Amino acid sequence: MIATDAVRVESTGANDMKTEDLRVNGVRIGGSSEADESGSRTIELPSGARAEVRKGLGRDLMRAQRTAAGGDASAVVFALIAELVRVDGRKVVYEDVLDMELADVLALQAEVIGENFERPPQRASQDSFDPDSQSGN
Repeated sequence: MIATDAVRVESTGANDMKTEDLRVNGVRIGGSSEADESGSRTIELPSGARAEVRKGLGRDLMRAQRTAAGGDASAVVFALIAELVRVDGRKVVYEDVLDMELADVLALQAEVIGENFERPPQRASQDSFDPDSQSGN
């Protein structure tokens, strides 16, 4: 293992290190997808490409927030897509998401946000209160 202040590189093998054994900052580089480890869904994008979307972890959101340093919510979602998605078996980076067809980006946004951000249950609406409509009984 090599560790510096900025990058941590780990290997599970000895001298015969394979790319599927290599991790940088906890992210697998090359080899089989991370989907094997944490479960994923495969969707077909409007362009015809196939995307694997894995369930996100806290570290994915943290990396996405660091990538989108300006704090723009849309940029964080794009960076989160880059963290969680493989397209046609290939890991994508933030710039790849920026260059994707809009229909594909919207499909991936819906998939990533829908899976990882559950909306709170809707409260039942209460009838509006009108003091003039009450009887004096």
